[in-house]
Amino acid sequence: MNPCTLSSVEAMTGAGLLASHEHSLTLEGPTCMVQPDRKRRRVSSQAPHKRASTPKGNQTMSCDRNPWRNRELGIGVLLLVVAASFPVLADSQSPAIGAWEPMRPQLYGTRDIGEVDDQLMSIEAPGTTPDPAATPVVLRFGGALVGRVKQVRVIIDNNPSPLVTTMDLKEGLPVDEIDLRVRIDRFTSVRAIAETIDGKLEMRSTWVNASGGCSAPPSAAAGGTLGQIRFRPSGDAKSLQISIRHPNNSGFQIDPRTGDPIPPHFVSHIRLSAGGETLMEADTGISLSENPTLRIASSKPLSSPLTVEATDIPTQERYTATWIAGSSPR
Repeated sequence: MNPCTLSSVEAMTGAGLLASHEHSLTLEGPTCMVQPDRKRRRVSSQAPHKRASTPKGNQTMSCDRNPWRNRELGIGVLLLVVAASFPVLADSQSPAIGAWEPMRPQLYGTRDIGEVDDQLMSIEAPGTTPDPAATPVVLRFGGALVGRVKQVRVIIDNNPSPLVTTMDLKEGLPVDEIDLRVRIDRFTSVRAIAETIDGKLEMRSTWVNASGGCSAPPSAAAGGTLGQIRFRPSGDAKSLQISIRHPNNSGFQIDPRTGDPIPPHFVSHIRLSAGGETLMEADTGISLSENPTLRIASSKPLSSPLTVEATDIPTQERYTATWIAGSSPR
């Protein structure tokens, strides 16, 4: 299964993608076959037919008795091998186009998307991340967008599950910064798309060089109570960091002790509410880091008490905790 060809793009957050672990392409083929190093693609030029026997002592690669035809086929196969090798070589030099191109029309159709003015909106991430399994991503909104953003999506183009999260915000919520920690599998564009209450779209992106964030083994410090939620507010209560103790296993990891695949187990939904009113709902998936962390900041003190509810897949367990302004961090 290719995650970029699913009928539902929203499923790219994690559910339904984890059965795919193939990382190579094989083209079935003919009598005249070139087989490069097994790490490369196997390429062939035509359907197989019975190969003529070759006398011992004259072991040559032959499709038939016509040397000129053999030469033409050999050149054709060589060109196929070279063409097939280009994507492999390119991966080490620059990121591929990734999932954004096919996702854009499914998510936003042909609508215009603004991509300039960092004063209006910006995204920050390290150019080369020291920890691909927990890379910080910071979204900032300028004064013209504060309180006017109704939805934000974060997409990591070259992740196996590119749609990190879709966050729906209450109209008028004065959030000017959102911080996440994410898994990044390889050199990629990380982008955020914000939709305003009047239907306008703004997108910002940045390049991040990384390797293996989605298959990195669980932290050696893993443990504690599953689903425990911790709060870390700022002194003025204008920002709040929320951490959920959870492995957020991607389905691409291997248990270092047993060598067995670790099945997917992740937080699929996070809801923030205050006074019985929903402030933010986020669909999430395997591209969030282990022990998912979300930080929101505002130009005004945040509503209190604030309740966080997180839902787990595949168990459908729900974990809840409440923060009260003025209480000690826990």
